[in-house]
Amino acid sequence: MAYPIRRRKYNVKPRSNGAVVWTLGRGPGAPLIPMPPIKSQGEVQYVTGGIGEAEYVSMRQAQCRFPLALEFTRKAAHDTYIADVEVNVTDRSGRSVLAVRSDGPYLLAKLPDGEYTVRATYFGHTLERTVKVAAAASARAVFVWDMKL
Repeated sequence: MAYPIRRRKYNVKPRSNGAVVWTLGRGPGAPLIPMPPIKSQGEVQYVTGGIGEAEYVSMRQAQCRFPLALEFTRKAAHDTYIADVEVNVTDRSGRSVLAVRSDGPYLLAKLPDGEYTVRATYFGHTLERTVKVAAAASARAVFVWDMKL
């Protein structure tokens, strides 16, 4: 599935106590946005989604709480977010720690510290990235397929 990329400006309002309030540009009274459900595979917790503006915002906001953030897009006449990407994450020894299909253009995962190989396959075309996950920072990988369907 493909979805056009829409860039929006979101208001970030710092509070005096250091907290940050995110709004959707409709004002501070906008309702909170629910996340897609967190799933588990073995020891790994993950969430995938980001379809529609509300889910897009919730996934972007949640990235800081997950050590690994993956984003999937397709380059065509217009850059397009994509879903239904087969994702396989393996550790240094080649053992698969996560093998899932994305429900949207984002996949966030809680993995232990270490180096991982991420293979993402979309319509038979596989891209590969190596990421280093550390407790102090999140790793992010963007997969861009340069193809027309």
